[in-house]
Amino acid sequence: MTRLIISTCERGAPYPFPSGRLYVVDLESRKVVQQTDGLEPPYREIDSNPRGGMRGMRGLSIRNGELAVANYSSIFFFDRHWNLLRTFSHPSVSAIHEILYVDDGIWVASTANDLLAKFDLSGELSDFEYIRSKKNLMLQMGCSLRQTLQHNDILSGRLDFRRRTYFKSDVYDRVHLNSFALAPDGRLFISLGLIVGEFFSLLVNLKTIMLSLGIWKVFLSLNRFTRKILGLKKKMLSELVVRPARGKSAVISFDLNGEWQVHLFFSVVHNPSHSIRILDDGTGLYLDTSHGEIIHFDIKGNILSSTKVTEKFLRGLLILPNRHLAIGADNVLLIFDLEIKKIVAEIELSEDLKTSIFDIQALSSDFDLPPDSLQCRTGRIVGFAGRDILWEKNPS
Repeated sequence: MTRLIISTCERGAPYPFPSGRLYVVDLESRKVVQQTDGLEPPYREIDSNPRGGMRGMRGLSIRNGELAVANYSSIFFFDRHWNLLRTFSHPSVSAIHEILYVDDGIWVASTANDLLAKFDLSGELSDFEYIRSKKNLMLQMGCSLRQTLQHNDILSGRLDFRRRTYFKSDVYDRVHLNSFALAPDGRLFISLGLIVGEFFSLLVNLKTIMLSLGIWKVFLSLNRFTRKILGLKKKMLSELVVRPARGKSAVISFDLNGEWQVHLFFSVVHNPSHSIRILDDGTGLYLDTSHGEIIHFDIKGNILSSTKVTEKFLRGLLILPNRHLAIGADNVLLIFDLEIKKIVAEIELSEDLKTSIFDIQALSSDFDLPPDSLQCRTGRIVGFAGRDILWEKNPS
């Protein structure tokens, strides 16, 4: 039996109901064999974003009989029997997307602040790549050169991004680093899912002024009214009828010598781009979420193919045997044949259309099925004390 474990975000779930779940799917029978409520981050009640924000279970990574699972602000390590082994958290690491468990630690996409961070095996923040500090790279991509964090800010955790409101992402999240993958030659490929430039930054500053004056909500209400009168459909990235600036996505990488390279650029229409994976031959796969396409590219940045697979929200990608792919498309798992470039199976995780797949990993046969609720098993997270997670244990 081939089993996949899948993390999801439950869009629109009211607090305190679960905003994320884990699903286990049997590929042979094409059935969901377990559904598990996830671990909620603290402070979720202050987040007004109905789609993402603090919601959901996030990245998944398995190594040496341990499963690492992330939510918005923490990483949890479970053994094969779903006993909680340890947890990692840090004030500088937040809006976690994907994670990668390696021999000497775990890499984490800290999307809140354009940071690729690494914890060592003891949970210390041992390494990081702050994209905003790569000035030549930022210039090449037409990004803002304003560096909002310094090296010591990140190490010390001077700003606690785990507590931030969603609005603060306008300042610190300018490239939306959300996915990464290790190539056979040691190069690390990184997805910058939504890059905004200098003009976009000026508009964000204008929004900040309008918020401080208390007129931003009035401005949005006028846009909603105009959109309704004109019969226009709302776009995910903006409430505005006319968007004065658009973002773009990019695939970048750095090698063992610390040399950075830009491989792909394309425009973002509605949604940030997501999951990147590298095949054994060194070519890459990337989900263009705006257009519902999977892009196959080589290391020189040549697009080998671009295949439309869905109108749904693409996120989550796993390379299966025989050049098949498992792809997340909202509440549906797509099985895609890379050779013939067609979907060969669709597996519905939930009838709820607000369910959105986040990450996908293979679950080995020696893992038990997860419990019905991780929170019931471990307790509820109520806050942080520095790098420590504060728990409210369930009554025995």
